[in-house]
Amino acid sequence: MSGPSREALTTVVGAIEDEFRKAPPTLAVIGLSGVGKSSVINAMFGTSKKISATTRGTVKFRPDTFKIVSDRVEGQPVTCALKVIDAPGLGEDLERDPGYLKSYREQLPRADIALWVVAARNRALALDQQYLDQLSDVLPNLVIGINQVDLVEPIAWNEAINMPSSEQARHIEEIVADRRARLGGVIGADVPAVAFSALRYYNLQTLFNACLKSAPKGRRWMFEILKSFSTADWLDRAKGLSASQRQGLAKRFIQSDAKLKLDDLER
Repeated sequence: MSGPSREALTTVVGAIEDEFRKAPPTLAVIGLSGVGKSSVINAMFGTSKKISATTRGTVKFRPDTFKIVSDRVEGQPVTCALKVIDAPGLGEDLERDPGYLKSYREQLPRADIALWVVAARNRALALDQQYLDQLSDVLPNLVIGINQVDLVEPIAWNEAINMPSSEQARHIEEIVADRRARLGGVIGADVPAVAFSALRYYNLQTLFNACLKSAPKGRRWMFEILKSFSTADWLDRAKGLSASQRQGLAKRFIQSDAKLKLDDLER
């Protein structure tokens, strides 16, 4: 069966782009300073948010709207918009925190998904728990992202396959269970928690899937179109794979990179 005509495709894509203009999908990314919030956004959606490891990052609470040209739809590029609520890192300046929390309370009800990012090595969760408690009544569709798992002790990341060592993997599993219990317990809900590394594109698809599942059903298709990473981004950082191993892993995960057909989009 042949696909839609060029004229029909242009008409449908135009309608999709109009929906993005009128009501862009909105992601709130929250967390303490230094957990890699901007890195997560850049990795998942191909944005170019500034990252600073030595100075205060975002200092103004202002949602950013990014224009993203997606090649995810089969047949034609789609010009999309993504709104990101990426506030200053909480806990960096306690004098500013009350104002940040007030702004979060104003902005969060407008978000489709709230992604709460914590650093895998940080066992001190009191501040996260405190802020979660204060925002629990306005948090939409929460997902906990546990970033920087490549730095979990023992720091023995398997560079050859771009995956944790077996001992790291055991520790990561324990960390996920602990963070889900301690953070989800604050809001009295079973919240999805995903361990990943934005820097290495490790487990990013699992995090993305958790966000999709948590998004309002009628808005998931918009996030699907916006996805910018692929299996290749992860495999490119695996330096020790043979050609056959690389092909096997690509075949296993490549379905997540397949082009979207217009008929399959749930709108």
